[in-house]
Amino acid sequence: MKEEFLGPRGDFAEDDEKSEDALKKAAKDRMLLISFCLMLVVGLMNKIFNKLMTIPMYNYPNTLNLLTTFWFVILCFCYIIPMARSGKIPQDQLDMPRKPFAIMGGLDALAGIMQIFAATYLPGPLLILLQQAAIPVSMVISRYLLNAQYNKYQYLGAFIVAAGIAVVLAPTMNGGGSPLWAIVMIVSCVPMTLSSVYKEIALGAQELDPMYLNGWIAVFQFLFSLALCLPAAMASEPPVYPADLPENIGNGFKCYVGENSKVCADDDGDDDTPCSDECYPTAPIFVTVYLFVNFMYNVLILFILKYGSANLLWLAMTLMVPLGNVAFTLDFMPQHSSLLPTDIIGLVVICVGLGCYRFLYDALIAQGCEKKVDDKRALSLSLPGEGDDKRLLSKLMEDSANADERLNLGNDGVIQ
Repeated sequence: MKEEFLGPRGDFAEDDEKSEDALKKAAKDRMLLISFCLMLVVGLMNKIFNKLMTIPMYNYPNTLNLLTTFWFVILCFCYIIPMARSGKIPQDQLDMPRKPFAIMGGLDALAGIMQIFAATYLPGPLLILLQQAAIPVSMVISRYLLNAQYNKYQYLGAFIVAAGIAVVLAPTMNGGGSPLWAIVMIVSCVPMTLSSVYKEIALGAQELDPMYLNGWIAVFQFLFSLALCLPAAMASEPPVYPADLPENIGNGFKCYVGENSKVCADDDGDDDTPCSDECYPTAPIFVTVYLFVNFMYNVLILFILKYGSANLLWLAMTLMVPLGNVAFTLDFMPQHSSLLPTDIIGLVVICVGLGCYRFLYDALIAQGCEKKVDDKRALSLSLPGEGDDKRLLSKLMEDSANADERLNLGNDGVIQ
C-alpha cells in the first residue's frame, strides 16, 4: 500500500538545530580553553616582566613609570579617536566633566608610582605575594565607604591572605630585606582601591565606554605622575635631587633604547644591587616585552570575561601566584633566588586564602550547602591584586557583575 506523504519531519530540523548548537558550544569551549592557557602564559609573563624590566632600568624608576603610563594613553586613544569620530562613543560621554577622571587619575598615579618603585627594589617572589594585599585592603575600604557586602568565606579568605603576607614579611621585618618598600607595596593598594570606590560613588550606574574611561584616567595619571616625580626621586636608592631629575629622566629614556649613561667606580660585584647602567640589550627587550604582554593580558581578560566566566579568570589569576614564585627560582632567571621556608609557607597560606576567597562560596552553593545572595558590589570592588592592570580590570569585573544580574544566569557567571 502506498504511504501518504505527510510533509517534512519537524524532528529533523530540531536535531539539526541541536547539532549546530552543540558544534557552536564545542567551538566556544575550545576557544575558552585556548584563551585560558594563553591567559596563564601571558599573565605569568606579565608578572615576570613587571619585575625584569626594572633590573636594567634600576637607576630610572621614574622614567619607567612615565613610559608605561604614556604607553597606556597611546593605546587607549588609538581606540578613542576613531570611535569618537564615527559616533560609536555617544556625545554625552564625550561632553562629561573631566573632574572624576582627574581624581581617579591622581589616585592611580600615586598607586602606580609606589608600585613601580617597590617593584624596582623588591625581589620578584615577594612582589607577587605582596600584590595579593589588594584583597583585604579593598574589602576594608569598600566595606566602610560603600557598605559593600561580603560573605563569611570572603572574610575568611581575606584573613588567611593577610596571615600569609605576614608570614612572608617576617624575615624582611627582622632585618632580612627592605621593610620600607614592602610597606610601600602594601600601602599602594589604598589609593588603588580608593580610585575604584570613587568611581562607584561619582559615576554610579552611568554607562561609559571602558576604553574612553580608562584613556582619560590614564591622561591624568600621566600628568600627576610628572608632578610626583620630584618626591619619588628623593625616595629612590640612591636619591635623585631636583637639579638632577631632568637629566635622570632623560638618561632613563636613553637606557630604554640601550644606551648607558651612568658609570660607577665602586661596582665591586659583592651584591646584586647595580650602580652602573647595564641597559643593552636587556632594557629595550624587557621593557618592550612587558608593554606587549601587558596589552595582550588585558585583551585576554576582556575575551574571557565577555565569552567565559569571572570564575575562569579568578582560576587563572590564582594559579599565576605559585607559578610566578617558582619562575623566579629558575637558574636562567635574572636575579633568581631560592625560596625561603617562610616564602613557601606564606605562598601555601596565601593560595589557600585565595581559593577560599574566590571559589569556596560558589563551590558550596553548587553542592547545595549555601544559598546564593546578591554580592555584585563585592565582586566589582574585589580586585585580584594586579596593580598595573587595575584600571581596565576593575571596570570589566564590574561589567561582569552587572551582566550576571541582568541576564540572571545564576552560578555560571557567564556574561553578555
